[in-house]
Amino acid sequence: MRWIGCLVVGLVVALLPPAPSYAEPPLTIRVAPFAQSGHVPPAIIGSSEDMVGDPYWVSDEDSTLIDGAPLEAVPGPPDPWSHVAQAPLNSLPAGRYTLTIAGQEPVPFEVGDDFYDDVITSLLGIYDSNADGDEPSSYHARSHMNDRRSKIANGPHKGERIDVMGGWMDAGDQIKFTTTTAYSTLMLDLAARNAARQRSALRGKASIGIRWLLKAHPRAGVFASLVGHVATDHDTGFRDPATDDESDVALLRNRPTYVLTRATGGSDVAAIAAAALATRASTTGDKDAKARLLRHARAWLAFAEDVGKVWDNCCYQQDSFQDDLAVARAALWRATGRETYAAGALRALRRATTRDGEPAPWLVAADGYEMSAVAAGELCGVLGAKAAPKKYRDPACRLLRDGAGNWAYVVETETAFGRAGWNQWGSARQHESGGLVLEMGLRAGHDVEDQALRAQGWFLGVNPWGKRFHVVYDNGAGDVDPEDWVQHPYHWTVGLGLEPPNGALPGGPTDLETINDNRCDTCDPLVLGTYDTAAQTYQDRADDWVMNEIGINYNAPAVLHYALLN
Repeated sequence: MRWIGCLVVGLVVALLPPAPSYAEPPLTIRVAPFAQSGHVPPAIIGSSEDMVGDPYWVSDEDSTLIDGAPLEAVPGPPDPWSHVAQAPLNSLPAGRYTLTIAGQEPVPFEVGDDFYDDVITSLLGIYDSNADGDEPSSYHARSHMNDRRSKIANGPHKGERIDVMGGWMDAGDQIKFTTTTAYSTLMLDLAARNAARQRSALRGKASIGIRWLLKAHPRAGVFASLVGHVATDHDTGFRDPATDDESDVALLRNRPTYVLTRATGGSDVAAIAAAALATRASTTGDKDAKARLLRHARAWLAFAEDVGKVWDNCCYQQDSFQDDLAVARAALWRATGRETYAAGALRALRRATTRDGEPAPWLVAADGYEMSAVAAGELCGVLGAKAAPKKYRDPACRLLRDGAGNWAYVVETETAFGRAGWNQWGSARQHESGGLVLEMGLRAGHDVEDQALRAQGWFLGVNPWGKRFHVVYDNGAGDVDPEDWVQHPYHWTVGLGLEPPNGALPGGPTDLETINDNRCDTCDPLVLGTYDTAAQTYQDRADDWVMNEIGINYNAPAVLHYALLN
């Protein structure tokens, strides 16, 4: 038996294709081209030989030596190089600089006092391009106006009409989801609370989501979850959204609406919708508007609590709703001052952040799938508003510190370049969620500044590919190099030959196998690029939805993260 087993295993191994291999890139210096004073990430140098202890120099634009020190060690796997070292830069004031290492060309970078204003502004582009219905968009005319008389496609209200015109199209496709709309709206409004200079713009974009969420629950028992027929939309491909109302395809011309029912579940969706509406209620000065927002928020939350299971769906499947309940109750506590909501939020938080009776700090996140960090942040008082009473504040702050400790560990162990998330589909969104929790953990008293800076660096270009993981945004200063940014996202604008949405986050790097398993039928398999490995691959390609699709939910954690930094 053993010999047969060994022979079979040997035969299988012999038949398997060899693992992709890569040649080590040349020595490369990665530095954030633009960073904000007080938040300047370290530069990372990848090389074939150990350079720790070698000198580096920083000079200003007049070639005056500002700083010089030995390169330092940096934890984490160095791939695709054999070795990495770091050059700390966070002590630099605003100015233009170059970083020099012996035998290498100087690398320019700039530090400014308000550079993250531009980051926040750029991140709003996707909420412009994907605005739907009669919401203004710079990218298309009015679109999907027929959604104002959409037919409900399931449940006891099947066949009834509902007005779900407006809101946002989800991603590179043109369907609409309550879950991503509510999540994006919530994060935009929380960002507005923390970024005074961008408050008007952030609230303006969030208002698109608020108007649509109010429509999505038009009467008792009706809670919209999805607008559009997924297979028809995806099979039709890229098109001008303004043409669907006249399409020959019936399911594009008259798009159905799917609603939450006891059969479909949807406590996760309903609770995050309640959270978005209650958060807006806490910041509005209009009594009538606040009353309406709270009425809708409580209705969504009541559905979530009554049904008690997650939404069974095609595209945003979750495995828990306790985190969403915690966010909704925390938001309602803030909007109403009722302590029972704070108590309920903390109970749900504890359920959401344990597995088999043990703490699970990796679940303290804010990526749209796991949302406990937002509830903890509200109770702890680190999101730009007062904390809850001490008996809720203190355990919430502890949860945040535990979560920050988890993401600090991920930064230290996943890659030497500081990715605050795992190597998976949607890694850029999850990374920004991890970076956000690190910043919240800092505010809650955890010393994770080094890891938080490295995480900022990964997003801003200190990664193997030297890419800022969002679409080119030109602030008009004339100093933007498009090669430093994502240029070719997977989105209908690119398919039509238009400029892509400024600042949109792509899916980001993941393993080569996942990418090739999801390539289009007519697309050639991807091969490794200069800075790729089989475990982490990224290429800026408009034909790949794993690495480069953009969507409203991908940008959401980054908006709040940089609002807190600003």
